[in-house]
Parts: sequence; structure tokens; C-alpha cells
Amino acid sequence: MPDFDTPNSLEILAEKVRDSSRNGKILRLDEVWPGTEAEFIEWRQAQASTGDIVLMRQRERAILYSERHMTRAYAEAAACAACGDIRYAIAQTVRGESRTYPRPTPLALFGEAPFLFSKQILDEAVEAMLTDPDYGDIRRIQASDGSGFLFSSVHMNPAHAESLAEWMAVGHMRNP
Repeated sequence: MPDFDTPNSLEILAEKVRDSSRNGKILRLDEVWPGTEAEFIEWRQAQASTGDIVLMRQRERAILYSERHMTRAYAEAAACAACGDIRYAIAQTVRGESRTYPRPTPLALFGEAPFLFSKQILDEAVEAMLTDPDYGDIRRIQASDGSGFLFSSVHMNPAHAESLAEWMAVGHMRNP
């Protein structure tokens, strides 16, 4: 950790966060900051050059990322993926996509960064979610080409989710 008594120490920390964000990674505040979250916020506000450094909460963790190099959506996904609870990460992502866009989430997304879940791990997590009441809103659907999708029934109706999944997997390829 940098020596936080020197004038440029926050800039050193900010560059570390930027480098991490450029590489598609988030940093936990407790990995790079020796003080409290409140002290970090106060100290950061005194430095205009660190305005792109964002502090966000994910579950019980304070996360840092740079808005110059990473979107909030990607930072949230990376934080979910790093939390160690695969089912939580999947559900948060699916609920967010269903609520925000609204659209179903391709299962293939979870094999890509920032998740990088293996097919076996993903399949096991989804199967467990489908029988767990905590994830009762998460539903699985399949397009005609066999592509799998998940959606939240709280934010989307099944017919709409199925229609969009078919369009995402097959329809848009046939309609350039």
C-alpha cells in the first residue's frame, strides 16, 4: 500500500485502480486502503484528480473502479463474480438485465469475463437455483437453436422473454 501521508499517495492509489479497471478487474477497498470507508471518501473528495474513481458497495464489500475504463454495469458484474457465491452472481445479473433492458440473459454470458464460470459449474448452479425458493423468480428458457437463457419472472413475462430469446439467438441473424 502507498504511504498515505505523502501528497501524491492518493494519485498512486487512483492509478492502481485505473490499471485494474483497464484490465477488467475491480479492487476491494480493504485491499488498498488502510483506513475506514468514511475516511477514504473524505480523503478522496479533497482530490479533484481522482473524480473518476468510484466507490460502490456490493453486499458487505466496498469496491473501487475507474469510470474512465469500466462501466458501472461491468463493475457490478465483476463484484458479483468475485463474491464467491455463483448463484447470487447469476441471479443479480439476470434480475438486473430483466429489470433494466428488459431482456433474458444468455447462459453463455456467464462463461465470459468477468464471470468465467465453467459449463459444469454453471449448469450445477442453475439446476440448484431452479429448486431454491430464494431464486423462485429465475426461470430458464431455450431458443429454437438450443441456446439457453435465464430471466426473472418478477420483471418479465414468460412470453416476452421467450420471444426475445428467440430473436437474440436466431432472429437477428436472419435479419441483417
